[in-house]
Amino acid sequence: MFEDFRLNVFMAVAQQGSFTKAALTLGISQPAVSQNIAELEKASGRKLFMRLRGEVVLTPQGEVFREYAARILSLCGSADNMFCVLQPQSVRISVSEELYVYYLAPALESFVTVHPEIVFERVIFEDADLTFKLQPSSESAFEIPSDSIARLRMSLSPAPKMGDYKATHEKTKYFDVLFRPTPAFACTRVCRVLKDYLASLL
Repeated sequence: MFEDFRLNVFMAVAQQGSFTKAALTLGISQPAVSQNIAELEKASGRKLFMRLRGEVVLTPQGEVFREYAARILSLCGSADNMFCVLQPQSVRISVSEELYVYYLAPALESFVTVHPEIVFERVIFEDADLTFKLQPSSESAFEIPSDSIARLRMSLSPAPKMGDYKATHEKTKYFDVLFRPTPAFACTRVCRVLKDYLASLL
């Protein structure tokens, strides 16, 4: 709904390395592919592809453009998901008071301004459709749990000890916010939309 089709054409050519193959992938004519790429090159003022014998490759400017195109298409996909029509539903969530008040409540309030048909109710763990948990992050910045929607930075102040000035120094720790739906809730569209929205916001 929100994306520029020319970016899809650009990404198809970049992936296929061929105008002809991109046209087949997209189900459009080769002249249409050429026209879309020409429009992008005119709008950007840069040559995005080099036409070599038998193949098409990205120019250095095209490589940079691809990074932006991928981000734009990802955001457009998120916007499409966020503004889709959802069936009315009550979602029971289990979450600690601290995590709810400081992080989730503002995000959920924002979500229901777009989807007033969705109602969130806080319940105990056993009755929840969806559980949010805080878990200490891995020492590696690259190890992120598959069900994580955010990584939070927290400053912890240990209680001072007599004669130990170091004990007053703040320590920084990172925690992952885990998004854990029940199998039944995980199959719903609202679950997918909510996870995508929270991951982009928190």
